Amino acid sequence: MCLSRWLALFLLVAAPGIQAATVGGHEFADRINVPGVGANLRLSGAAVLDRNFVPFYAAALYLPASVHSLDQLQSGLSAYRVVMVWQIPALDETHVDDYWRKAFADAAGPERLKRIQSGVGRFVDVFTSARHGQVILFDYIPDAGMRIFVDDKPAGQLAGVEFNSALLSIWIGEKSPREFRTALLAGIDRN
Repeated sequence: MCLSRWLALFLLVAAPGIQAATVGGHEFADRINVPGVGANLRLSGAAVLDRNFVPFYAAALYLPASVHSLDQLQSGLSAYRVVMVWQIPALDETHVDDYWRKAFADAAGPERLKRIQSGVGRFVDVFTSARHGQVILFDYIPDAGMRIFVDDKPAGQLAGVEFNSALLSIWIGEKSPREFRTALLAGIDRN
């Protein structure tokens, strides 16, 4: 991880109240309004995920002010938004599909992956190729499931607490890169 990313990580972790952040050349606001949540969500943290030392995507995690712990977030009872901005020049549909399938397999583990396999199939069908700067919004609302928007256009909706827990684990689970996970969770306790 380059020095500027370490500095951004330090500032996110050290800040008592997370402010707006520019990560990977993308500005993430300190607060956003998500339709259906009924309240502003606050920025928990933002980071760039590298693959083979190349920026792959920038991501930010937004949470309601009522979420104070990792356990509370992972329960599936709290809304959240993950904003993802592709940093790579381009990725064809086959490679996008491969990325998500591997990410789910790593995050979910073999037993849980069997239980959510149909959801994973519907999820990867939402995506085509990726390009630099493409923005994907993942809005989780407990009663509605996961709403996915690609460049502000509705792309899909998937229900199920277990599926959405596995998706969230891609970014903040045990198998996600530690620096990336730590930066996204900078605004909450890790209990």
